[in-house]
Amino acid sequence: MCGIAGIINEKGMDVSGKLIDMLSLIQHRGMDASGIAVYGSGDKATLRVAISKPNLHEPLLNIVKNYAGVLSEQMSEPGGRVSYSEMALKIDDTAIPALHKAVNGVDGLYIHSLGRGMNVYKENGLISNLTGMHNIDRKTATHGIGHVRMATESAEDVNAAHPFVSPFFPELSIVHNGQFTNYFNIRRRLESKGAQFKTLNDSEVASHLIAWAMSKNGGDLEDALNYALRELDGIFCIIASTSKQFGFVKDKLGIKPLLLLQNDDITLIGSEQIEFTAVYPDVYADEVEPGEVKVWNI
Repeated sequence: MCGIAGIINEKGMDVSGKLIDMLSLIQHRGMDASGIAVYGSGDKATLRVAISKPNLHEPLLNIVKNYAGVLSEQMSEPGGRVSYSEMALKIDDTAIPALHKAVNGVDGLYIHSLGRGMNVYKENGLISNLTGMHNIDRKTATHGIGHVRMATESAEDVNAAHPFVSPFFPELSIVHNGQFTNYFNIRRRLESKGAQFKTLNDSEVASHLIAWAMSKNGGDLEDALNYALRELDGIFCIIASTSKQFGFVKDKLGIKPLLLLQNDDITLIGSEQIEFTAVYPDVYADEVEPGEVKVWNI
Protein backbone atom coordinates (compact mmCIF):
# COMPACT_ATOMS: atom_id res chain seq x y z
CA MET A 1 0.00 0.00 0.00
CA CYS A 2 1.23 3.46 -0.96
CA GLY A 3 -0.44 6.85 -1.26
CA ILE A 4 -0.42 9.26 -4.18
CA ALA A 5 -1.47 12.86 -4.73
CA GLY A 6 -1.72 15.40 -7.52
CA ILE A 7 -2.62 19.07 -7.93
CA ILE A 8 -3.36 21.31 -10.90
CA ASN A 9 -3.92 25.04 -10.45
CA GLU A 10 -3.11 26.91 -13.64
CA LYS A 11 -3.41 30.26 -11.83
CA GLY A 12 -0.59 29.17 -9.50
CA MET A 13 -0.25 28.40 -5.80
CA ASP A 14 2.18 26.92 -3.27
CA VAL A 15 1.91 23.48 -4.86
CA SER A 16 4.81 22.08 -2.81
CA GLY A 17 3.17 23.03 0.47
CA LYS A 18 -0.25 21.71 -0.50
CA LEU A 19 1.15 18.41 -1.74
CA ILE A 20 3.02 17.97 1.53
CA ASP A 21 -0.18 18.73 3.46
CA MET A 22 -2.10 16.18 1.39
CA LEU A 23 0.53 13.51 1.84
CA SER A 24 0.71 14.15 5.59
CA LEU A 25 -2.96 13.15 5.82
CA ILE A 26 -2.22 9.78 4.20
CA GLN A 27 1.13 9.11 5.89
CA HIS A 28 -0.39 5.86 7.23
CA ARG A 29 -0.34 4.49 3.68
CA GLY A 30 3.45 4.62 3.52
CA MET A 31 6.12 5.43 6.10
CA ASP A 32 9.25 4.27 4.27
CA ALA A 33 9.76 7.26 1.96
CA SER A 34 8.05 10.29 0.48
CA GLY A 35 8.54 12.64 -2.43
CA ILE A 36 7.08 15.34 -4.63
CA ALA A 37 7.61 16.67 -8.16
CA VAL A 38 6.65 20.30 -8.71
CA TYR A 39 6.33 22.24 -11.97
CA GLY A 40 6.33 26.01 -12.23
CA SER A 41 6.89 28.75 -14.74
CA GLY A 42 10.36 29.85 -15.72
CA ASP A 43 12.96 28.65 -18.15
CA LYS A 44 15.82 27.96 -15.74
CA ALA A 45 17.16 24.43 -16.08
CA THR A 46 17.78 22.69 -12.76
CA LEU A 47 19.57 19.44 -12.05
CA ARG A 48 19.12 17.54 -8.77
CA VAL A 49 21.41 14.54 -8.22
CA ALA A 50 21.80 12.09 -5.33
CA ILE A 51 25.41 10.99 -4.71
CA SER A 52 25.50 7.71 -2.81
CA LYS A 53 29.20 6.80 -3.12
CA PRO A 54 32.33 8.77 -2.12
CA ASN A 55 34.54 10.80 -4.45
CA LEU A 56 31.93 11.27 -7.15
CA HIS A 57 31.35 15.02 -6.92
CA GLU A 58 34.21 15.95 -9.23
CA PRO A 59 33.31 13.28 -11.82
CA LEU A 60 29.73 14.59 -11.71
CA LEU A 61 30.90 18.14 -12.44
CA ASN A 62 33.06 16.91 -15.30
CA ILE A 63 30.13 15.08 -16.89
CA VAL A 64 27.82 18.08 -16.53
CA LYS A 65 30.36 20.45 -18.08
CA ASN A 66 30.47 18.29 -21.20
CA TYR A 67 26.82 19.21 -21.86
CA ALA A 68 26.08 22.44 -19.97
CA GLY A 69 27.39 25.48 -18.18
CA VAL A 70 27.05 25.40 -14.40
CA LEU A 71 25.57 28.70 -13.23
CA SER A 72 25.44 27.76 -9.54
CA GLU A 73 25.50 24.74 -7.24
CA GLN A 74 24.26 23.92 -3.76
CA MET A 75 25.51 20.83 -1.94
CA SER A 76 23.84 19.19 1.06
CA GLU A 77 24.42 16.08 3.15
CA PRO A 78 21.21 15.77 5.18
CA GLY A 79 21.47 12.12 6.11
CA GLY A 80 25.21 11.50 6.04
CA ARG A 81 25.04 8.49 3.69
CA VAL A 82 23.73 10.35 0.64
CA SER A 83 24.64 13.85 -0.48
CA TYR A 84 22.72 15.98 -2.96
CA SER A 85 23.85 18.38 -5.62
CA GLU A 86 21.44 20.94 -7.04
CA MET A 87 22.75 22.90 -10.03
CA ALA A 88 21.33 25.71 -12.13
CA LEU A 89 22.41 25.05 -15.70
CA LYS A 90 22.78 26.83 -18.99
CA ILE A 91 21.91 24.05 -21.39
CA ASP A 92 20.30 23.51 -24.77
CA ASP A 93 17.10 21.45 -24.55
CA THR A 94 18.45 18.95 -27.05
CA ALA A 95 21.34 18.12 -24.68
CA ILE A 96 19.16 17.35 -21.65
CA PRO A 97 18.41 13.66 -22.44
CA ALA A 98 22.09 12.94 -23.16
CA LEU A 99 23.19 14.61 -19.90
CA HIS A 100 20.54 12.66 -17.98
CA LYS A 101 21.74 9.37 -19.46
CA ALA A 102 25.43 10.19 -18.91
CA VAL A 103 24.98 11.00 -15.21
CA ASN A 104 22.77 7.97 -14.57
CA GLY A 105 25.38 5.82 -16.30
CA VAL A 106 27.69 6.24 -13.29
CA ASP A 107 27.16 3.85 -10.38
CA GLY A 108 26.49 5.97 -7.30
CA LEU A 109 24.94 8.90 -9.17
CA TYR A 110 21.18 9.12 -9.58
CA ILE A 111 19.30 11.99 -11.20
CA HIS A 112 16.19 12.88 -9.22
CA SER A 113 15.20 15.61 -11.69
CA LEU A 114 16.55 17.49 -14.69
CA GLY A 115 14.43 20.02 -16.52
CA ARG A 116 13.11 23.56 -16.80
CA GLY A 117 10.78 24.73 -14.04
CA MET A 118 10.81 21.21 -12.58
CA ASN A 119 12.08 19.95 -9.22
CA VAL A 120 11.84 16.53 -7.60
CA TYR A 121 12.46 16.14 -3.87
CA LYS A 122 12.42 12.74 -2.18
CA GLU A 123 13.70 11.23 1.04
CA ASN A 124 13.57 8.07 3.15
CA GLY A 125 11.23 7.83 6.10
CA LEU A 126 8.42 10.12 7.15
CA ILE A 127 7.38 13.34 5.45
CA SER A 128 9.07 15.21 8.29
CA ASN A 129 12.38 13.88 6.90
CA LEU A 130 11.53 15.24 3.45
CA THR A 131 10.71 18.69 4.74
CA GLY A 132 13.49 18.73 7.32
CA MET A 133 16.32 17.56 5.09
CA HIS A 134 15.57 19.41 1.86
CA ASN A 135 15.25 23.10 1.05
CA ILE A 136 12.00 22.72 -0.85
CA ASP A 137 11.12 25.58 -3.19
CA ARG A 138 7.78 27.02 -2.03
CA LYS A 139 7.43 29.49 -4.90
CA THR A 140 4.25 29.65 -6.92
CA ALA A 141 3.81 26.63 -9.19
CA THR A 142 1.06 25.33 -11.44
CA HIS A 143 0.99 21.59 -10.80
CA GLY A 144 2.71 18.69 -9.12
CA ILE A 145 2.51 15.10 -7.88
CA GLY A 146 3.42 13.36 -4.64
CA HIS A 147 3.85 9.95 -3.02
CA VAL A 148 4.23 8.20 0.32
CA ARG A 149 5.83 4.77 0.03
CA MET A 150 5.44 1.46 1.78
CA ALA A 151 8.41 -0.58 0.56
CA THR A 152 7.37 -4.03 -0.61
CA GLU A 153 9.52 -5.23 -3.51
CA SER A 154 12.77 -3.29 -3.13
CA ALA A 155 15.09 -1.75 -0.55
CA GLU A 156 14.39 1.34 1.52
CA ASP A 157 16.74 3.39 -0.62
CA VAL A 158 16.09 7.08 -1.29
CA ASN A 159 16.60 6.40 -4.99
CA ALA A 160 13.75 3.87 -4.88
CA ALA A 161 11.42 6.56 -3.57
CA HIS A 162 8.95 8.27 -5.90
CA PRO A 163 8.60 10.30 -8.10
CA PHE A 164 10.57 8.57 -10.84
CA VAL A 165 12.00 10.18 -13.98
CA SER A 166 13.64 8.79 -17.13
CA PRO A 167 16.21 10.03 -19.65
CA PHE A 168 13.87 8.90 -22.44
CA PHE A 169 11.74 12.01 -21.65
CA PRO A 170 13.40 13.86 -18.75
CA GLU A 171 10.62 16.31 -17.88
CA LEU A 172 8.18 13.44 -17.21
CA SER A 173 7.70 12.34 -13.59
CA ILE A 174 5.42 9.59 -12.29
CA VAL A 175 4.10 8.27 -8.99
CA HIS A 176 2.51 4.86 -8.65
CA ASN A 177 0.41 2.81 -6.26
CA GLY A 178 0.20 -0.92 -6.94
CA GLN A 179 2.21 -3.77 -8.46
CA PHE A 180 3.18 -4.84 -11.98
CA THR A 181 3.12 -8.60 -12.46
CA ASN A 182 5.04 -8.46 -15.77
CA TYR A 183 7.81 -6.25 -14.37
CA PHE A 184 10.74 -8.43 -15.47
CA ASN A 185 9.47 -8.88 -19.05
CA ILE A 186 8.91 -5.14 -19.48
CA ARG A 187 12.28 -4.37 -17.86
CA ARG A 188 14.16 -6.64 -20.27
CA ARG A 189 12.36 -5.09 -23.23
CA LEU A 190 13.19 -1.56 -22.08
CA GLU A 191 16.82 -2.46 -21.39
CA SER A 192 17.08 -3.58 -25.02
CA LYS A 193 15.97 -0.06 -25.96
CA GLY A 194 18.68 1.52 -23.80
CA ALA A 195 16.91 2.01 -20.46
CA GLN A 196 19.23 2.29 -17.43
CA PHE A 197 17.64 0.81 -14.32
CA LYS A 198 19.00 2.25 -11.08
CA THR A 199 16.72 0.40 -8.63
CA LEU A 200 14.65 -2.76 -8.27
CA ASN A 201 11.48 -0.78 -7.67
CA ASP A 202 8.82 -1.90 -10.16
CA SER A 203 7.60 1.70 -10.44
CA GLU A 204 10.81 2.56 -12.30
CA VAL A 205 9.69 0.35 -15.17
CA ALA A 206 6.55 2.49 -15.55
CA SER A 207 8.57 5.69 -15.74
CA HIS A 208 10.81 4.29 -18.49
CA LEU A 209 7.88 2.74 -20.38
CA ILE A 210 5.79 5.92 -20.45
CA ALA A 211 8.82 8.12 -21.16
CA TRP A 212 9.95 5.84 -24.00
CA ALA A 213 6.47 6.00 -25.54
CA MET A 214 6.52 9.81 -25.30
CA SER A 215 9.94 9.94 -26.95
CA LYS A 216 8.42 8.10 -29.91
CA ASN A 217 5.00 9.80 -30.15
CA GLY A 218 6.08 13.44 -30.06
CA GLY A 219 5.48 13.93 -26.34
CA ASP A 220 1.80 12.90 -26.19
CA LEU A 221 1.11 11.91 -22.56
CA GLU A 222 -2.41 10.62 -23.21
CA ASP A 223 -1.22 8.26 -25.93
CA ALA A 224 1.63 7.09 -23.66
CA LEU A 225 -0.71 6.39 -20.73
CA ASN A 226 -3.02 4.38 -22.98
CA TYR A 227 0.05 2.47 -24.15
CA ALA A 228 0.98 1.78 -20.52
CA LEU A 229 -2.56 0.56 -19.83
CA ARG A 230 -2.19 -1.98 -22.63
CA GLU A 231 1.34 -3.10 -21.78
CA LEU A 232 1.39 -3.25 -17.96
CA ASP A 233 -0.23 -6.15 -16.11
CA GLY A 234 -1.25 -5.92 -12.48
CA ILE A 235 -3.21 -3.63 -10.19
CA PHE A 236 -2.06 -0.03 -10.37
CA CYS A 237 -2.79 3.66 -10.46
CA ILE A 238 -0.27 6.05 -11.99
CA ILE A 239 -0.22 9.85 -11.92
CA ALA A 240 2.13 11.40 -14.47
CA SER A 241 3.18 14.94 -15.24
CA THR A 242 5.28 17.03 -17.59
CA SER A 243 5.66 20.79 -17.75
CA LYS A 244 2.66 21.03 -20.10
CA GLN A 245 0.55 17.94 -19.40
CA PHE A 246 -0.83 16.10 -16.37
CA GLY A 247 -2.73 12.84 -16.28
CA PHE A 248 -3.51 9.49 -14.71
CA VAL A 249 -4.19 5.89 -15.65
CA LYS A 250 -5.98 3.25 -13.60
CA ASP A 251 -5.79 -0.45 -14.45
CA LYS A 252 -8.83 -2.27 -15.79
CA LEU A 253 -9.44 -4.27 -12.58
CA GLY A 254 -9.80 -1.04 -10.60
CA ILE A 255 -8.79 -2.48 -7.22
CA LYS A 256 -6.42 0.31 -6.13
CA PRO A 257 -8.23 3.50 -5.07
CA LEU A 258 -7.92 6.74 -7.05
CA LEU A 259 -10.17 9.74 -6.46
CA LEU A 260 -10.66 12.88 -8.54
CA LEU A 261 -11.96 16.29 -7.47
CA GLN A 262 -12.44 19.26 -9.80
CA ASN A 263 -13.51 22.40 -7.94
CA ASP A 264 -13.23 26.01 -9.12
CA ASP A 265 -9.76 26.42 -10.64
CA ILE A 266 -8.18 23.48 -8.79
CA THR A 267 -8.02 19.80 -9.73
CA LEU A 268 -6.98 17.27 -7.07
CA ILE A 269 -6.17 13.57 -7.41
CA GLY A 270 -5.44 11.20 -4.55
CA SER A 271 -5.80 7.86 -2.83
CA GLU A 272 -8.21 8.86 -0.04
CA GLN A 273 -10.93 11.43 0.62
CA ILE A 274 -9.14 12.72 3.69
CA GLU A 275 -6.20 14.18 1.77
CA PHE A 276 -8.43 16.60 -0.17
CA THR A 277 -9.29 18.36 3.08
CA ALA A 278 -5.80 19.85 2.97
CA VAL A 279 -7.17 22.15 0.25
CA TYR A 280 -10.96 22.06 0.81
CA PRO A 281 -12.27 21.32 4.34
CA ASP A 282 -15.55 19.78 3.18
CA VAL A 283 -15.49 17.96 -0.16
CA TYR A 284 -16.48 14.68 -1.76
CA ALA A 285 -14.28 13.32 -4.54
CA ASP A 286 -15.40 10.83 -7.19
CA GLU A 287 -13.77 7.44 -7.71
CA VAL A 288 -11.93 7.06 -11.00
CA GLU A 289 -13.33 4.29 -13.20
CA PRO A 290 -11.36 1.08 -13.92
CA GLY A 291 -9.34 1.42 -17.12
CA GLU A 292 -9.75 5.20 -17.18
CA VAL A 293 -7.13 7.49 -18.67
CA LYS A 294 -7.44 11.28 -18.40
CA VAL A 295 -5.02 14.05 -19.35
CA TRP A 296 -5.08 17.82 -18.87
CA ASN A 297 -3.14 20.32 -20.96
CA ILE A 298 -1.61 23.08 -18.83
